[in-house]
Amino acid sequence: MSEKKKGKLSPVIDYKKHEDPFSKGVAFCPGCGLELLIRFIPQVMGNDIVMTGTPSCSAPVLLGQNNQSWHSLSYFGTLMTGAAANATGLVRYYNRAGIDNTVVCFNGDGTAADIGFGNMSGAAERNEPFIYICYDNEGYMNTGIQKSGTTPYGASTTTTPVAKGSRGKNLRRMNLALKMAMSKIPYAATATLSDLGDLAKKLLKAKEMKKNGFCFLHVFAPCPTGWGYDPAMTVEVCRRAVKTNYFPLWEAENGKIRMTKTVNKPKPVEHYMEPIKKFKHLDDNDRAILQEDVDYELCMLGGLSILEKECVLPEAAD
Repeated sequence: MSEKKKGKLSPVIDYKKHEDPFSKGVAFCPGCGLELLIRFIPQVMGNDIVMTGTPSCSAPVLLGQNNQSWHSLSYFGTLMTGAAANATGLVRYYNRAGIDNTVVCFNGDGTAADIGFGNMSGAAERNEPFIYICYDNEGYMNTGIQKSGTTPYGASTTTTPVAKGSRGKNLRRMNLALKMAMSKIPYAATATLSDLGDLAKKLLKAKEMKKNGFCFLHVFAPCPTGWGYDPAMTVEVCRRAVKTNYFPLWEAENGKIRMTKTVNKPKPVEHYMEPIKKFKHLDDNDRAILQEDVDYELCMLGGLSILEKECVLPEAAD
Protein backbone atom coordinates (compact mmCIF):
# COMPACT_ATOMS: atom_id res chain seq x y z
CA MET A 1 0.00 0.00 0.00
CA SER A 2 1.36 3.42 -0.93
CA GLU A 3 2.07 6.14 1.65
CA LYS A 4 -0.75 8.23 0.16
CA LYS A 5 -3.29 5.41 0.64
CA LYS A 6 -2.15 5.05 4.24
CA GLY A 7 -3.02 8.70 4.75
CA LYS A 8 0.61 9.85 4.88
CA LEU A 9 2.28 12.43 2.69
CA SER A 10 5.60 11.61 1.07
CA PRO A 11 8.49 13.92 2.05
CA VAL A 12 8.45 15.67 -1.35
CA ILE A 13 4.69 16.26 -1.36
CA ASP A 14 4.98 17.57 2.17
CA TYR A 15 7.49 20.20 1.01
CA LYS A 16 5.25 21.35 -1.88
CA LYS A 17 2.93 23.51 0.22
CA HIS A 18 2.21 26.17 -2.42
CA GLU A 19 0.34 26.21 -5.73
CA ASP A 20 2.19 25.84 -9.03
CA PRO A 21 2.14 29.41 -10.43
CA PHE A 22 2.87 28.28 -14.00
CA SER A 23 0.46 27.49 -16.80
CA LYS A 24 -0.03 23.82 -17.63
CA GLY A 25 1.33 24.37 -21.13
CA VAL A 26 4.55 26.36 -21.53
CA ALA A 27 7.28 26.73 -24.16
CA PHE A 28 9.82 24.25 -22.80
CA CYS A 29 11.09 21.22 -24.72
CA PRO A 30 9.66 17.80 -23.77
CA GLY A 31 11.53 16.37 -20.80
CA CYS A 32 13.20 19.72 -19.97
CA GLY A 33 14.95 19.56 -16.59
CA LEU A 34 14.58 23.31 -16.30
CA GLU A 35 10.79 23.09 -16.38
CA LEU A 36 10.74 20.55 -13.54
CA LEU A 37 12.99 22.85 -11.50
CA ILE A 38 11.23 26.13 -12.22
CA ARG A 39 7.86 24.66 -11.22
CA PHE A 40 9.28 23.11 -8.05
CA ILE A 41 10.99 26.23 -6.65
CA PRO A 42 7.87 28.36 -5.94
CA GLN A 43 5.89 25.33 -4.77
CA VAL A 44 8.49 24.93 -2.02
CA MET A 45 9.62 28.50 -1.35
CA GLY A 46 6.27 30.20 -1.88
CA ASN A 47 4.76 32.36 -4.60
CA ASP A 48 5.77 35.61 -2.92
CA ILE A 49 9.37 35.38 -4.16
CA VAL A 50 10.66 37.96 -6.65
CA MET A 51 12.56 36.34 -9.52
CA THR A 52 15.02 37.98 -11.86
CA GLY A 53 16.90 36.46 -14.76
CA THR A 54 18.41 36.89 -18.18
CA PRO A 55 18.01 35.73 -21.80
CA SER A 56 18.08 31.94 -21.56
CA CYS A 57 15.92 28.85 -21.99
CA SER A 58 13.84 30.10 -19.05
CA ALA A 59 13.35 33.61 -20.43
CA PRO A 60 10.47 32.97 -22.91
CA VAL A 61 8.38 31.45 -20.11
CA LEU A 62 9.37 33.83 -17.31
CA LEU A 63 9.09 36.95 -19.48
CA GLY A 64 6.04 35.73 -21.39
CA GLN A 65 5.10 36.66 -24.94
CA ASN A 66 3.69 39.96 -26.12
CA ASN A 67 1.38 41.10 -23.29
CA GLN A 68 0.71 37.60 -21.96
CA SER A 69 2.37 35.75 -19.09
CA TRP A 70 2.66 32.03 -18.36
CA HIS A 71 2.92 32.49 -14.58
CA SER A 72 1.77 34.65 -11.69
CA LEU A 73 5.17 35.36 -10.11
CA SER A 74 6.90 38.73 -9.89
CA TYR A 75 9.68 38.66 -12.48
CA PHE A 76 12.23 41.21 -13.73
CA GLY A 77 14.36 40.52 -16.82
CA THR A 78 17.88 41.86 -17.25
CA LEU A 79 21.09 41.34 -19.24
CA MET A 80 23.46 38.38 -18.81
CA THR A 81 26.34 40.68 -17.92
CA GLY A 82 24.49 42.22 -14.98
CA ALA A 83 22.22 39.54 -13.50
CA ALA A 84 23.58 39.65 -9.95
CA ALA A 85 23.92 43.44 -10.08
CA ASN A 86 20.24 43.65 -11.00
CA ALA A 87 19.31 41.38 -8.08
CA THR A 88 21.44 43.57 -5.81
CA GLY A 89 19.48 46.64 -6.90
CA LEU A 90 16.17 44.92 -6.24
CA VAL A 91 17.24 43.84 -2.75
CA ARG A 92 18.47 47.30 -1.84
CA TYR A 93 15.28 48.92 -3.12
CA TYR A 94 13.10 46.58 -1.07
CA ASN A 95 15.25 47.15 2.00
CA ARG A 96 14.97 50.92 1.55
CA ALA A 97 11.19 50.59 1.15
CA GLY A 98 10.95 48.42 4.27
CA ILE A 99 9.62 45.42 2.33
CA ASP A 100 10.70 42.00 3.56
CA ASN A 101 10.81 39.51 0.69
CA THR A 102 13.07 37.01 -1.06
CA VAL A 103 14.84 37.91 -4.31
CA VAL A 104 15.86 34.89 -6.42
CA CYS A 105 18.35 35.44 -9.25
CA PHE A 106 17.67 32.50 -11.60
CA ASN A 107 20.05 31.82 -14.48
CA GLY A 108 21.72 29.14 -16.56
CA ASP A 109 25.38 28.17 -16.46
CA GLY A 110 26.21 30.48 -19.37
CA THR A 111 25.35 33.51 -17.25
CA ALA A 112 26.51 32.14 -13.90
CA ALA A 113 29.78 30.51 -14.93
CA ASP A 114 30.78 32.70 -17.86
CA ILE A 115 29.19 35.97 -18.96
CA GLY A 116 27.84 37.08 -15.58
CA PHE A 117 30.40 35.46 -13.30
CA GLY A 118 32.20 38.71 -12.49
CA ASN A 119 29.22 40.54 -11.03
CA MET A 120 28.00 37.34 -9.30
CA SER A 121 31.41 37.03 -7.64
CA GLY A 122 31.19 40.70 -6.65
CA ALA A 123 27.76 40.20 -5.11
CA ALA A 124 29.13 37.24 -3.15
CA GLU A 125 32.13 39.26 -1.96
CA ARG A 126 29.80 42.05 -0.78
CA ASN A 127 27.52 39.38 0.74
CA GLU A 128 24.37 40.76 -0.86
CA PRO A 129 21.29 39.15 0.79
CA PHE A 130 19.65 37.28 -2.09
CA ILE A 131 19.56 33.74 -3.50
CA TYR A 132 21.32 32.91 -6.75
CA ILE A 133 20.13 29.68 -8.40
CA CYS A 134 22.11 28.35 -11.36
CA TYR A 135 20.40 25.66 -13.41
CA ASP A 136 23.25 23.84 -15.09
CA ASN A 137 22.51 22.21 -18.46
CA GLU A 138 26.20 22.40 -19.37
CA GLY A 139 25.97 24.75 -22.32
CA TYR A 140 24.29 27.67 -24.08
CA MET A 141 21.19 25.70 -25.04
CA ASN A 142 18.91 28.60 -25.94
CA THR A 143 21.24 30.00 -28.60
CA GLY A 144 22.30 26.79 -30.33
CA ILE A 145 23.94 24.34 -27.90
CA GLN A 146 27.36 26.00 -27.65
CA LYS A 147 29.86 24.94 -24.98
CA SER A 148 30.13 26.80 -21.67
CA GLY A 149 32.56 26.72 -18.75
CA THR A 150 30.62 23.86 -17.15
CA THR A 151 30.55 21.71 -20.30
CA PRO A 152 32.50 18.54 -19.43
CA TYR A 153 35.56 17.22 -21.20
CA GLY A 154 34.82 15.45 -24.47
CA ALA A 155 31.23 16.64 -24.83
CA SER A 156 30.02 17.36 -28.34
CA THR A 157 28.49 20.84 -28.84
CA THR A 158 28.08 23.08 -31.88
CA THR A 159 31.30 24.93 -30.98
CA THR A 160 33.15 21.73 -29.97
CA PRO A 161 31.88 19.33 -32.65
CA VAL A 162 32.93 15.81 -33.48
CA ALA A 163 34.64 16.29 -36.83
CA LYS A 164 38.02 16.04 -38.50
CA GLY A 165 40.56 17.35 -36.02
CA SER A 166 37.96 17.74 -33.25
CA ARG A 167 36.64 15.20 -30.75
CA GLY A 168 34.41 17.40 -28.62
CA LYS A 169 35.50 19.79 -25.88
CA ASN A 170 39.21 19.45 -25.13
CA LEU A 171 39.08 21.35 -21.83
CA ARG A 172 37.91 20.30 -18.35
CA ARG A 173 34.72 21.67 -16.79
CA MET A 174 34.90 24.21 -13.98
CA ASN A 175 33.45 23.43 -10.54
CA LEU A 176 31.23 26.48 -10.16
CA ALA A 177 29.64 25.49 -6.85
CA LEU A 178 33.03 24.93 -5.22
CA LYS A 179 34.21 28.33 -6.45
CA MET A 180 31.23 29.95 -4.75
CA ALA A 181 31.69 27.95 -1.55
CA MET A 182 35.29 29.16 -1.40
CA SER A 183 33.92 32.71 -1.32
CA LYS A 184 32.80 31.74 2.22
CA ILE A 185 29.27 32.98 1.61
CA PRO A 186 26.62 32.04 4.21
CA TYR A 187 25.29 29.16 2.11
CA ALA A 188 26.24 27.22 -1.04
CA ALA A 189 24.89 23.86 -2.17
CA THR A 190 24.47 21.46 -5.08
CA ALA A 191 21.17 19.76 -5.91
CA THR A 192 19.45 17.84 -8.67
CA LEU A 193 16.03 16.64 -9.81
CA SER A 194 16.36 13.00 -8.79
CA ASP A 195 16.65 13.97 -5.10
CA LEU A 196 13.77 16.39 -4.65
CA GLY A 197 13.68 16.06 -0.86
CA ASP A 198 17.32 17.16 -0.74
CA LEU A 199 16.59 20.01 -3.17
CA ALA A 200 13.58 21.17 -1.14
CA LYS A 201 15.57 21.26 2.10
CA LYS A 202 18.29 23.31 0.43
CA LEU A 203 15.79 25.78 -1.08
CA LEU A 204 14.23 26.37 2.33
CA LYS A 205 17.64 26.60 3.98
CA ALA A 206 18.75 29.19 1.44
CA LYS A 207 15.57 31.20 2.08
CA GLU A 208 16.37 31.17 5.79
CA MET A 209 20.11 31.83 5.38
CA LYS A 210 19.73 34.76 2.97
CA LYS A 211 19.08 36.96 6.00
CA ASN A 212 22.83 36.52 6.62
CA GLY A 213 23.79 37.33 3.03
CA PHE A 214 24.47 35.73 -0.34
CA CYS A 215 23.25 32.16 -0.96
CA PHE A 216 24.06 30.04 -4.02
CA LEU A 217 22.43 26.85 -5.32
CA HIS A 218 23.92 24.93 -8.23
CA VAL A 219 21.23 22.65 -9.68
CA PHE A 220 22.02 19.94 -12.23
CA ALA A 221 19.32 20.24 -14.93
CA PRO A 222 19.86 17.99 -17.99
CA CYS A 223 18.75 19.04 -21.46
CA PRO A 224 17.36 16.26 -23.73
CA THR A 225 17.51 18.51 -26.80
CA GLY A 226 21.12 19.58 -26.36
CA TRP A 227 22.46 16.34 -24.89
CA GLY A 228 20.64 13.89 -27.12
CA TYR A 229 18.83 11.52 -24.78
CA ASP A 230 15.24 10.29 -24.54
CA PRO A 231 13.12 13.03 -22.89
CA ALA A 232 11.64 10.39 -20.58
CA MET A 233 15.13 9.84 -19.12
CA THR A 234 15.67 13.27 -17.52
CA VAL A 235 15.26 12.20 -13.89
CA GLU A 236 17.17 8.96 -14.58
CA VAL A 237 20.08 10.96 -16.02
CA CYS A 238 20.10 13.01 -12.81
CA ARG A 239 20.00 9.83 -10.75
CA ARG A 240 22.96 8.38 -12.66
CA ALA A 241 24.91 11.62 -12.23
CA VAL A 242 24.58 11.25 -8.45
CA LYS A 243 25.23 7.48 -8.37
CA THR A 244 28.49 7.89 -10.32
CA ASN A 245 29.58 11.00 -8.34
CA TYR A 246 29.57 12.94 -11.60
CA PHE A 247 27.44 15.42 -9.68
CA PRO A 248 27.86 14.89 -5.90
CA LEU A 249 25.41 16.47 -3.46
CA TRP A 250 26.81 18.69 -0.71
CA GLU A 251 26.31 21.99 1.08
CA ALA A 252 28.58 24.58 2.69
CA GLU A 253 27.91 27.14 5.39
CA ASN A 254 30.50 29.94 5.46
CA GLY A 255 32.77 27.74 3.33
CA LYS A 256 32.52 24.66 5.59
CA ILE A 257 31.57 21.72 3.37
CA ARG A 258 29.35 18.80 4.31
CA MET A 259 28.25 15.97 2.02
CA THR A 260 24.46 15.61 2.05
CA LYS A 261 24.47 12.30 0.21
CA THR A 262 27.27 9.75 0.22
CA VAL A 263 27.40 7.11 -2.52
CA ASN A 264 29.01 4.07 -0.89
CA LYS A 265 29.51 2.02 -4.05
CA PRO A 266 29.63 4.49 -6.95
CA LYS A 267 29.18 3.21 -10.48
CA PRO A 268 31.75 4.13 -13.14
CA VAL A 269 31.12 7.31 -15.08
CA GLU A 270 30.26 5.20 -18.18
CA HIS A 271 26.97 4.37 -16.44
CA TYR A 272 26.06 8.06 -16.46
CA MET A 273 27.23 8.61 -20.03
CA GLU A 274 25.44 5.59 -21.52
CA PRO A 275 22.09 7.20 -22.55
CA ILE A 276 23.61 10.56 -23.59
CA LYS A 277 24.45 11.11 -27.26
CA LYS A 278 26.94 13.95 -26.69
CA PHE A 279 29.35 11.37 -25.18
CA LYS A 280 28.84 8.54 -27.72
CA HIS A 281 32.04 9.27 -29.66
CA LEU A 282 34.37 9.00 -26.64
CA ASP A 283 36.93 6.18 -26.57
CA ASP A 284 38.41 4.43 -23.54
CA ASN A 285 41.09 7.09 -23.10
CA ASP A 286 38.51 9.91 -23.17
CA ARG A 287 36.30 8.12 -20.65
CA ALA A 288 39.32 7.60 -18.41
CA ILE A 289 40.01 11.35 -18.44
CA LEU A 290 36.40 12.09 -17.50
CA GLN A 291 36.53 9.47 -14.74
CA GLU A 292 39.74 11.06 -13.45
CA ASP A 293 37.96 14.43 -13.27
CA VAL A 294 35.08 12.91 -11.33
CA ASP A 295 37.40 11.11 -8.89
CA TYR A 296 39.59 14.17 -8.37
CA GLU A 297 36.69 16.52 -7.60
CA LEU A 298 35.12 14.00 -5.21
CA CYS A 299 38.45 13.52 -3.46
CA MET A 300 38.79 17.28 -3.11
CA LEU A 301 35.28 17.61 -1.65
CA GLY A 302 35.85 14.71 0.71
CA GLY A 303 39.14 16.15 1.88
CA LEU A 304 37.61 19.57 2.51
CA SER A 305 34.72 18.10 4.48
CA ILE A 306 37.15 16.06 6.61
CA LEU A 307 39.36 19.09 7.17
CA GLU A 308 36.45 20.96 8.71
CA LYS A 309 36.12 18.19 11.30
CA GLU A 310 39.75 17.32 11.94
CA CYS A 311 41.92 20.28 10.94
CA VAL A 312 44.46 21.30 13.59
CA LEU A 313 46.53 24.34 12.76
CA PRO A 314 50.30 23.89 13.16
CA GLU A 315 52.02 25.83 15.90
CA ALA A 316 53.78 28.98 14.82
CA ALA A 317 57.52 28.68 14.29
CA ASP A 318 59.81 30.32 16.84
